[in-house]
Parts: sequence; structure tokens; C-alpha cells
Amino acid sequence: MKETDLAKPVIAWLSDQHWEVYQEVQFSYGSSIADIVAVRNGIMWIIESKMSYGFDVLQQASRWPVHYRSIAIPSNKHNHRDYGVAEHYYRVGVLEVKVEYDDVWEIVKAPLVYRKINQVNYYRSKLVELHKTFAPAGSKSGQHLTPYKWTMREVKRVIEANPGCTIKDLYLLLGKMHYSNAGSFKGNLLKALIKYESWCKVDMNIKPYRLFVSSG
Repeated sequence: MKETDLAKPVIAWLSDQHWEVYQEVQFSYGSSIADIVAVRNGIMWIIESKMSYGFDVLQQASRWPVHYRSIAIPSNKHNHRDYGVAEHYYRVGVLEVKVEYDDVWEIVKAPLVYRKINQVNYYRSKLVELHKTFAPAGSKSGQHLTPYKWTMREVKRVIEANPGCTIKDLYLLLGKMHYSNAGSFKGNLLKALIKYESWCKVDMNIKPYRLFVSSG
């Protein structure tokens, strides 16, 4: 069993309760990745899908400054687990999952913790529809939707709709995206399109350079 297998019943369980579910979310460049982010009526719940129960897992979940934090782990009827430290020290809930039956039990209800409203609002502003399906929760490192990947998808979409547009045009239509400011967007994006994005054709015969989606 993999973490992706463990996460599937949890996602279905949340969806049945009308939570909007996002998977493998990285809110900013270089930051941690949340396996599952669930949002409902302005409340945010982050769930880490893990194959074992331990202090490292609890600590990882407890770092998220949102309303509810939980871990999802495989059910284990043979060994007694003391979840008191999860609930009372780390303030983290526990979901046990029996994958073969798609069953999820909320063994420890996630405590409502002190949350930083500005941080939650920032997280919500970074969620996009593509987070729901781009990579399944529990995927291996590198498969998630990064800020750079999202920027390039949007850039390609705009260039397809506006062949021959310039970097300035992209900035006017998209804003700074994941870059720190307008100057960073204009300079670094052009370098990335020339050097790394083979789908993009940059016409350098005139200035400002014109951008197209390559047909090759």
C-alpha cells in the first residue's frame, strides 16, 4: 500500500461531507507540501496522509496554522495506540483508514486550534482548481503542482490566445504570478521561456520579443 492509496478513501470521505478537496498543495516556492487541503464555509483543514504513526508525523501536521490539522494512517486493530499526545499536546486529529473497505474513522476529532486568519486567507488565495486533480495526495516528491508549473500553464494559455504577445503583455494580463515583482517577472520569465520551455517559440528578430506556442 502507498500513501496515495491511503489518501483516496479520505478524499472521498471529505467530499461526501461537502468539503472542497485539494491535493499536494505547495502554497509558496520552497515551502512544505500539504497532502490534503479541505475547505468548507471558510474553514480550512489540512490532513497529512502517512503510513505510520509517530512524533515526526504529528509534528509535521501540527505546523500548519489553520483551523484543523489531522493525520490519516492505516488502521491497526492489533496494536494499541495512545492518541492522547496527538490530541492534547500536538492538537492534531487522527483518522484511521481501512483501505480495502474504503472505510475512514475519525478516531480523534481534530481540535479547533488558534489560527492566523491572515495566513489562512493567504493559503486560500493560492488554491486553484487544478490542485484538485494535478497530482494525487501522497504522490512522490516533485509530482505536485508547483508555483512555477502553474505560472507556465497560465503563460502558455495566454500566449495560445494571443500569439505574438510580449512579456509586457503577459504581465498586464497575469500580474506577477509567483515572481516577487514586475521586474522579476519580466526578466526571469523571458529567460525561462527561452532556456527551459521548448513549447514556446521566441521571435528575437524584433524588439520587444514576440512569443508564440511552437507547432513542432
